[in-house]
Amino acid sequence: MLGAESMHEQFTNLYDRDRWRRYGYSLLAVGVVCVVVGAVFDSQKDGGAANVWLLFAAMTLGLAISLWMRQRYSYARLDDGQLFFRYLTVTVRIDLVEVRRARVGKLAAAVHGRARTPSRLADVDALILDLRHPDTNRLRRLLTRRCVFEDEVVIPLVGAAILQRELEATLSPRRHAEGAETRPSRSRRRGRRR
Repeated sequence: MLGAESMHEQFTNLYDRDRWRRYGYSLLAVGVVCVVVGAVFDSQKDGGAANVWLLFAAMTLGLAISLWMRQRYSYARLDDGQLFFRYLTVTVRIDLVEVRRARVGKLAAAVHGRARTPSRLADVDALILDLRHPDTNRLRRLLTRRCVFEDEVVIPLVGAAILQRELEATLSPRRHAEGAETRPSRSRRRGRRR
């Protein structure tokens, strides 16, 4: 049986981490340069130019902080029979009753023809969920269109295979219970043959 510690593990969304790595450091560098240039203009008593540079610094640093927070607080987590997708302060919950199947595949192959894949993420593992009656609008608002396709969610995660195994371990007892309820017992089937 899985330990309680692994059931609360957070699996980082690789789309957001990739976005931070591609743009975050550059935005931080530009922001710092703008602060320095603004300070130089301010020391030379050119308030108008200093304000423009400092405004640009605030915008770029704000965007960098936004990207950092998004990659830091964007993850999936399995907890008490529910799968949570979190983005900053917003959380979408998927009850495991809605999950038909969970599998892992390469991101590029999983979204082929349906969404563009960043070249850095083409060969990473993605969690692929086949859902029963999903609320696609709610999922798309949080996970974006590149992750949600009709009754399927494809999301690249750090440790996607681990989360998939945890999901399957949680789903297996439910499937057996559902199968036992829908199939007649052996003794009842034998009685029908006679």
